[in-house]
Amino acid sequence: MSKKSVLLFSAGQIFFCCNFSGFVYNLTMFQKIKRFIDKYKMLRKNDRVLIALSGGADSVFLTVILNEVKNLCKIKLFACHINHQLRKASGKDAEFVRVFCKKLDIPVEIKKIKLKKFSEEKARDLRYKIFYEVAKKFGCNKIATGHTLNDNAETVLMWLARGCGIKGLKGIPPVRRKIIRPILCVSKKEIISYLKRNKIKHCTDSTNFSTKFTRNKIRVKIIPQLEKINPKAVQHIFELSEKLRNRKIIDIPAKKCYNNFRLKEKTVFFDAAKIDIKKIKIRKWRFGDKMVPFGMDNPKKLQDVFTDDKIPKDIRKKIPVICEGNKIIWVAGVKRSNAAKITGETKDVLKMELKNGK
Repeated sequence: MSKKSVLLFSAGQIFFCCNFSGFVYNLTMFQKIKRFIDKYKMLRKNDRVLIALSGGADSVFLTVILNEVKNLCKIKLFACHINHQLRKASGKDAEFVRVFCKKLDIPVEIKKIKLKKFSEEKARDLRYKIFYEVAKKFGCNKIATGHTLNDNAETVLMWLARGCGIKGLKGIPPVRRKIIRPILCVSKKEIISYLKRNKIKHCTDSTNFSTKFTRNKIRVKIIPQLEKINPKAVQHIFELSEKLRNRKIIDIPAKKCYNNFRLKEKTVFFDAAKIDIKKIKIRKWRFGDKMVPFGMDNPKKLQDVFTDDKIPKDIRKKIPVICEGNKIIWVAGVKRSNAAKITGETKDVLKMELKNGK
């Protein structure tokens, strides 16, 4: 089928839909996924990507999306299906995956596992172990999983219920070493709607709705209630997770390293749009270092900053110096620079804070 675009009308507004390989996409959603992939640099030319393909709605949607962008991104796709042998239908799921991959010309490896005593944590750990093994066999440098907005919301709420700090609220990372999650920005409802619209079959795992497991209780009972309060609840939870992931928490040496010296500037704030987070690094003070202290226009030697603040010489080398590239933006616990100041036009704030400081 040739590629084409058509105009559709919805709620009085015109929007584009694209037809690739016979599948109809809402262009806004497709763009959202592509931008998300690009934002986190998930795919590069010549990547070999292993898809964690259960046969469920999310992983089938993930596979179709990656199959559509493979030529654009110049990547090769492979798949791995893991049969937990927990249900009578698990064999049918494996066969579905085999046929599905054959139609898309994607090489697939199907593995069977059987835990003597099943637990979500043990099953997850074993799955990832197998994914890494199969990725090595196929020569894959990336492993794609079908985590969604809903999965992130479930994870955050589960951590909240158990008690967590900032780390738990950060939710599921879009990229973790070899693991990439291209559809983490898409909701379950969007995925189901897409599959129905394109009449794409998928498997349904009945154990996903059993409230025997903690995550399922949140999925079945709590998320629907939150969406009654606000249909965009899972999206808002994801936005919170993203903001928290973009913060920098700086660890400094333990209290004993500072003797009786008391750090005074434990938390600083910057305009996030004016800082390139990827260029942030931590190092020690070097002789000749300079910065423009907050409220000043001209650079000042850090040696003079230390002297003015009466910081003992024996601990100066122990205090982290936070840089954006080669530019010093904060002498942790001592003084921040004049860079990226908060103004009335600031939309996103980058917070840096010290841990373990006295």
